[in-house]
Amino acid sequence: MASKNSVVRVGVIGPGGAGRGNTLAFATRDDVEIVAAADNNEQSLDALEKGLQERVENYKENSFKRYVGEYEFIEMLNWEDLDIIGIFSPHSLHDIHVKYALRTGCHVLVEKPMANIVGDAIAITKIAMGSGLHLVGGYQRHYENTYMAGKQAIAEGLIGTIQKFDVYLAQRWGAAGWRGDPRFSGGGQPNDSGSHLQDIFLWMTGLLPKEANGTTDMNFEDDEGQLVLKSVEINSKTNITMDNGASGTVTILGNTRTGFEEWVILEGDEGTLEIKDGIRLIPKDGEPQPLEFQRPEGYPESKIDQLVGLVKGEYNANYTSGVNGIRTSWLTNSILEAGKQPDQQQLINCDTILEKEGYSRQSVLNLIDECVSRQMY
Repeated sequence: MASKNSVVRVGVIGPGGAGRGNTLAFATRDDVEIVAAADNNEQSLDALEKGLQERVENYKENSFKRYVGEYEFIEMLNWEDLDIIGIFSPHSLHDIHVKYALRTGCHVLVEKPMANIVGDAIAITKIAMGSGLHLVGGYQRHYENTYMAGKQAIAEGLIGTIQKFDVYLAQRWGAAGWRGDPRFSGGGQPNDSGSHLQDIFLWMTGLLPKEANGTTDMNFEDDEGQLVLKSVEINSKTNITMDNGASGTVTILGNTRTGFEEWVILEGDEGTLEIKDGIRLIPKDGEPQPLEFQRPEGYPESKIDQLVGLVKGEYNANYTSGVNGIRTSWLTNSILEAGKQPDQQQLINCDTILEKEGYSRQSVLNLIDECVSRQMY
């Protein structure tokens, strides 16, 4: 569905922090106009105005309409003539905001996680598909050459059948602001930055979780070395078995003094793929070698470019479609459920996570197949 406007008209919900950066990424395109923004906090809109003045050439002062208040996003969606809504609100509000935006006929970019609960992620995806609207998730690694090379290597069978994996993220994540409030967080660090690494692991491999066994905790060491008990999950370490029988560990740490650190290591029966400070292939009984990668012609440059291009009819394929939100929420929900008892591991059958929401593994597989048939990856 192409835009009815020559310039794509964008409204945003929650343009504070990372949301402001995403909004400016829209605004700095010649083919986009920021029409309106909604936020609880007037200061967030002030900061957005300042950023637009600094970053956008020929920007006219106070040219976007402000909607201030908890429910004013409804007024914005009802009355503004918008093509796209960028949703950058706290995690627990994503599915509410996405559903309303889709039902008012807007294409959507939603920051990660797409939804806190896998059932909501499924519902959102189905609404978008039924409406013929584009839904793009906030997983920017899908547009990074390193991870695109990894996905291609797996698809070409360079490491054979995946048997083991190690997915790791460490960040000094202190649960600041709304991220530390259980009402808005939806699962602490595993559901925040940790969502990115879970997503890219699932996107590259196409695997789905079968069993989870692990722990979480809410411990954070402050700058003075004092242990502080937070109100949301800070760390998780979970042993996961995937649907093809592969097993490994997903580790998400927020209590660390190191800088941001991440890796994905995938071991197959024909070799190992290591994505850590770059990417390299280690063939079975061979020497490590770098992977050569040619970015496909016409592949979107970013999640912003992806959605704008889809709306304008310049792209046909969606590489951060709703299916990624479904897979990732399913894995995150399994990690959090397995870690509910911090002093002891408990084994979770991941199918039960879906069944509580009224779905089954087969229904998810069918939905993924339908998405693929529509070039939604």
